[in-house]
Amino acid sequence: MNTNLKIIGTIVLAISTLASCKKDTPTPSVTEGNYEQGYFVSNEGGFGSGNGSISFISGDNTVENNVFASVNSFLLGDVVQSMNVINDKAYIVVNNSYKIEVANINSMTHVASIEGGYFQSPRYILQVDEHKAYVSDWGGGFGGSIVIIDLESNIQTGLIYNGSSPEGLVKAGDKVFTADGGYGWSSSSPRVSVINTITDEIESTIDVGDVPRSIQVDVNGDVWVLCEGATNYDSTWSYIESHTAGQLIRINGVTAQIEETFIFADSTQHPSNLVINNAGTTLYFSNGGWTKAVYAFDIAATELPTTALISKSFYSLGCNGGYIYGTDAVDYMQNGWSYRYTTSGIIVDSAQVGIIPGGYCFN
Repeated sequence: MNTNLKIIGTIVLAISTLASCKKDTPTPSVTEGNYEQGYFVSNEGGFGSGNGSISFISGDNTVENNVFASVNSFLLGDVVQSMNVINDKAYIVVNNSYKIEVANINSMTHVASIEGGYFQSPRYILQVDEHKAYVSDWGGGFGGSIVIIDLESNIQTGLIYNGSSPEGLVKAGDKVFTADGGYGWSSSSPRVSVINTITDEIESTIDVGDVPRSIQVDVNGDVWVLCEGATNYDSTWSYIESHTAGQLIRINGVTAQIEETFIFADSTQHPSNLVINNAGTTLYFSNGGWTKAVYAFDIAATELPTTALISKSFYSLGCNGGYIYGTDAVDYMQNGWSYRYTTSGIIVDSAQVGIIPGGYCFN
């Protein structure tokens, strides 16, 4: 089934490419170093407002907002979902504008646009090898897919039909694992898909807990997926009928088999935002009701933590260079904030960024 879909997808892509899959901007001579020492925050912006942006925070906590627009004199678009660095380029996924903008990572100078084609609701991009990347896409009416990108030409080259709203994705060995639970909050065929990166086909799926969204790979090559648990409403969405418990699951990266499952005791507290330290030994996540806190979990632990590391609720988390980062979207209309903590949970500094800061990118 996957092979047939790839053939059909290639035909569709050939037609759509004639219209608009890629636009190149001649790369000017630039002075590198403007954005080398620091980190980026992707700001979604207001849905439908077209004001998504990128903020840069330098090592001395100096903030520069709207860095892409400032350099290139045009806005990124509607809902900047995520950003990743691949081959010294920033790949900025703009969800509701159905595109990816590519820029020089050190100068933010625009390099190319990847738009239209297969994109329906792109979410995250992952480098698979030197020449190829995968983009998770909720897929609109298609039910979800993985879009294949050629990194040399910045053109969409294929589609892996997923059918279950892929969200986060990681690579372990020659396989890519996708957390297929991005669409909505209720129970709906939650699973992890395992993709063979040589054939670009789904070779197996793993049934997991409800709403798997964030996923990480550890120092041992094992894959960790955080299932947030479902909030099930009545048919009119007037009240909550039930909850299902969140789960933290460890999957063997070689055999693609579940090796351990940790179930959260309170089903009304839906864990989210799974990240991992650079060493690949400690996971961090948010958990709680409307007001969440941040918890640390050693990958060798035998039970879930019960004591919070940071007693603050964040919209998104990041971890890099011995620090934990968290964003606060405030009221989802005004500029949000980024906070930096030590791995002991001690606040270091904070910076005001853009509207609805939803993710981190470390250069």
